[in-house]
Amino acid sequence: MEELSDELSTLLERFKTRDTRALARIITLAERSADFSERLLDALGEQTHRRAHVIGVTGAPGVGKSTLIDKLVLKFREKGKSVGVIAIDPSSVFSGGAVLGDRSRMNRLSVDPQVFIRSFGTAGELGGLSRGARDAIKILRAFGKDVIIVETTGTGQNEVDVALYVHTSVVVTMPGLGDDLQLMEAGFPEIGDVFVLNKSDLAGSDASYAELKNMVQLRYAERAWKPRVIKTVGVSAQGVDELLRALEEHYDHLVSSGELALRENAGFRKEVEEIIKERLEHELKRYLENRFSEQSVNHNPYKVAKSLLGEFTKLLKV
Repeated sequence: MEELSDELSTLLERFKTRDTRALARIITLAERSADFSERLLDALGEQTHRRAHVIGVTGAPGVGKSTLIDKLVLKFREKGKSVGVIAIDPSSVFSGGAVLGDRSRMNRLSVDPQVFIRSFGTAGELGGLSRGARDAIKILRAFGKDVIIVETTGTGQNEVDVALYVHTSVVVTMPGLGDDLQLMEAGFPEIGDVFVLNKSDLAGSDASYAELKNMVQLRYAERAWKPRVIKTVGVSAQGVDELLRALEEHYDHLVSSGELALRENAGFRKEVEEIIKERLEHELKRYLENRFSEQSVNHNPYKVAKSLLGEFTKLLKV
């Protein structure tokens, strides 16, 4: 293991005493630098595998995810659980910063020392979790959080990627979002472990619930775990106790069936793949910048690409 810098050594000492300021600083430094993350995770070792229930919550904008998460966090705190929340917000293409949006509703929870909330941008990625967000999950586990909730927005490939890094995937929708249900029926990735019809006090909720439940029963008939379909009203916390039970039941199922280890192994493999791709992309970009300063325009880009790829591959073997 590399010798730790004085700053990291000091931060880790504070981290071990559950200092949330040290936690926040470490996550910031990890987000900024992959090299820092590598040294940090080496120092933390097996602590990053501490038992924690990592829950992904996804759904279209406006379905009430933040309000629902707010109530879920309160329920977990009533049970004595320490909670971390990672909110994935769209990144500004200009500043690279995260747009906090309605995450501000959860600000009152941040005064609880047992609740840690952090917003992450997508770092220019089209989907999935940024490297910083992935590392934050491991850091929060090492810190001793019992529950880690990852909030994302949207549907499609984004959620497939996110599902690889969480234990339980919660898909949130609401009455009147016919497009949501059509997307699911037409081939929405089978990543949902719990489905939530939020804002179920709105008109048409019974029909939406029946449609959602029917879709889930048909698409998930062959799975050992039969996804729960739950009606909630986030603003009043109606149905949140039932949602909490479903989350706990799913985690127990993962542990007893051995699927928890399988999911974590799949997530680890995907993360290693992402790190290799990121580093290869960086090295390839640097190589091409140097080569194209010498390379004249050619009528056949395929031929040039084949030649350069051969050269680049040889360099990797050195």
